[in-house]
Amino acid sequence: MSSGSHWPWRLSVLLLLLAVCVAAFFWLSQSSLLAVEHIEVDGNSAAPTDQILSRAAPLLDGRSLLSLSFDGVDKVLKQNPFIAGVEIDRDFPHTIHLHIRERQPVAWLKSPNGYLLLSSDGYFLAAAPAPGQDLPLLTVKDACNGAAGDRASCADVSTGINFLADIPENFDQEFTNVSVNSGDIDTRTKTNVNVHFGSLDSYSLKFEVLKQLIARAAAAGQAVSVDVSVPQRPVTKAGGG
Repeated sequence: MSSGSHWPWRLSVLLLLLAVCVAAFFWLSQSSLLAVEHIEVDGNSAAPTDQILSRAAPLLDGRSLLSLSFDGVDKVLKQNPFIAGVEIDRDFPHTIHLHIRERQPVAWLKSPNGYLLLSSDGYFLAAAPAPGQDLPLLTVKDACNGAAGDRASCADVSTGINFLADIPENFDQEFTNVSVNSGDIDTRTKTNVNVHFGSLDSYSLKFEVLKQLIARAAAAGQAVSVDVSVPQRPVTKAGGG
């Protein structure tokens, strides 16, 4: 028998094996052998674990690990403004791991109706009658408002967020207040140094110059106000109040 005559037989065997695998997968996807019994959550701090479980469990409990679609879980969990995304892992035979990626608060915004907590990626996270976390207070010339979960669309608010979210790691000062007026930034450090930063242009250079000027003033025991809006020609004035 020639080798060519074996092909129909081999093809039949392969098709049979494929059909068995498909049938087995379908059966397992509908059975309770791989049903979700445990949901584990990590990566969250602002979003309560019990809230995450109460929203995710109805979409997961009792479903086979092979048949789950996670789009609905991601969508329902991201209704919490603090949750930016969810990574989901199957742990056979009965466990789902929800890895939560949260937005990071960066400032409180003074708004017409109180204060809004802002994230580093530009979302309103929560509203409050007064600032509740030890974060900088951001003020802008034109009123900017929104609800938790909305993305901040005001230009000066975006400028303030960009200013605070990208501060170089080697800059050892913290800010208490940031004011933005048509893209022009003024701020104040926790050590009572007033800073005219100007625009976001030459951002890294301005921070390097600012760091050096504050360090020199601290070594001399002086309170200062600093203008680094033109970093090649910074201006330092006595008095930080």
